[in-house]
This record gives sequence, structure tokens and C-alpha cells, in this order.
Amino acid sequence: MAMHRQLIVNADDFGMCVGVNSGVIRAYHNGIVTSTTLMANGAAFDDAVARLRDAPGLGVGVHLTLLGGPPVAPPSAVRSLLGTDGTLPNDLSAFMRRLVRRELKPTEIEVELRAQVERVLAAGIRPTHFDSHKHTHAHPLVLDVVLRVAEAYGVPSVRCPHERLTFVATAGLQYGQLMTLMRQKMSALALARYAAAFRSAVRAARRQIPDTFFGLAHTGLLNPALLCYMLRLLPGGTSELMCHPADWDETLRRYPTRLKAARVSELAALMDAGVREEIARQNIQLVSFAALNSHA
Repeated sequence: MAMHRQLIVNADDFGMCVGVNSGVIRAYHNGIVTSTTLMANGAAFDDAVARLRDAPGLGVGVHLTLLGGPPVAPPSAVRSLLGTDGTLPNDLSAFMRRLVRRELKPTEIEVELRAQVERVLAAGIRPTHFDSHKHTHAHPLVLDVVLRVAEAYGVPSVRCPHERLTFVATAGLQYGQLMTLMRQKMSALALARYAAAFRSAVRAARRQIPDTFFGLAHTGLLNPALLCYMLRLLPGGTSELMCHPADWDETLRRYPTRLKAARVSELAALMDAGVREEIARQNIQLVSFAALNSHA
């Protein structure tokens, strides 16, 4: 008998801008999105919270953010995290270099992450899980802080941003997208050195993670053919698929993110009728992190 298959479809960056917010909610109502993660320092945080009133079944976690945007904590309490303009620099490579050199104070990282969680809680949201912007929590020094904060606030689950090393799917991709896929796959491979330690630390902290994760190498590349291919290969247990849907509007056009038109394309793919039919054909149950947490 085939093992039961559950799929969490998590839309990242909720609260980033109005275009992202409207796209996430549409992907929930008219597509396959079951979960999202909210940026407490997002420019459209209040708009995101207001939209949740019309999406009571949508699972909501916290998209912990150490890259980009203003801090939620008082700047004087997180000085090591800030650039000269008083915001969180949006440069992953520089962040990692400073992290390894111990220039970023773990105590200040914790102060900022706690402030972000507190803002989400104050909005009346009980987070189902944590993940992080640009997967900073994949690094052990950040993960250690994230797991402490998860325990402190009773958040039962975190994203495990480690894909299967052998998984490379190219269905429906154009030549330029194939180049993007290869670059992003290299980034996924670079994270692999932390995978075993990541899972060990999560187990020790008694937090939950899905059995399998998809979407890192395919960030911004999801299309109906690719989604259907993934669904046919979905392993037993509970998997998470990361996605980035958005509606095109002036807020998205102006926002400093490399993913713009790609977000609109992903939204269309997530709402594609053929994708829903494939989920039914494969007998896959769409769930949020709340289902994962109920197994704990």
C-alpha cells in the first residue's frame, strides 16, 4: 500500500508589499497555497494582517528577517545587525561573512527575532512555524537562535531548507530559466554541508520539520508542467513546497526584489486547473503546518 502523501504549499514574503499580499491570498482561495509566512518588518505588514480575516484556514508562520528592511527591535538594541542607513542590509554574502567573523552578535539577533515574533503575536496571530528570509537559519549560528526563540514562544515547527541533492526537474523551463535553475541548485548544494547538523539540532530542540522540502533550486521558476512533475514524484510523508506568488502592481514594481514577473508567473501556476487535477489524481492531501504539528 502506498504511503500517505501530504503537501504543505507555503507562500513566502507575506507582508512584503501589497502585490505580494493580494497574490498570496488569491493563491489560497483559488489555488493550492495552504500556508504563508509573514514578514514582521514588511512594508505591507498591516495590509497582510487585515487580509487574513478573509482567509481563516490559511496557516500563518513567521518569515524571520535578518536581511532587508527596518528592524522591528529598537535600533540601539541591534546595532551590529544594521547598516549605515539604520536598516538590515540586504546582502546575503556579506551577512554570512560577518556572521562567520562573529561581527553579528547572537544576542542582538535574538533580540530582533523576538521583536518580530512579538509583533506577529500582537496582531492576534499564533504562528504555526518559522522560516527565514533567504534561508539565513540554515546556518548553525542562526539556527541556534531560531530554535531558542521557537521554544520560548511555543512555535512547534521550522522549515528545513535542505532539498534532496539529486532532485533536478526541468519541465516547462526555457533556456534562461535553466541557467537560473543551475545557479540556484549550486546554492542548494552549498547548504548541504549543514543538513545533517540542522536535522540533529531540530530533533534535540524537539521541533518538527516536514519530511521533504522542495522549491529552493526552483525559486521563481514554478510553472504548471513543473508542478505536475513534482506532484507525481512526491514522496510519502509530509513535504513542503516553497513558492513566491504575487499580483503585479506598483508596489511590486517598485520593491527591491529580484523576483518580480516570476512571482506573477508562479501565481498563475499555483492556480492552474491542471495542477489541481494532478493533486486529485495523485491522491495528495493539501495541508498546512498545523497538520504537521498535530502529529507531534
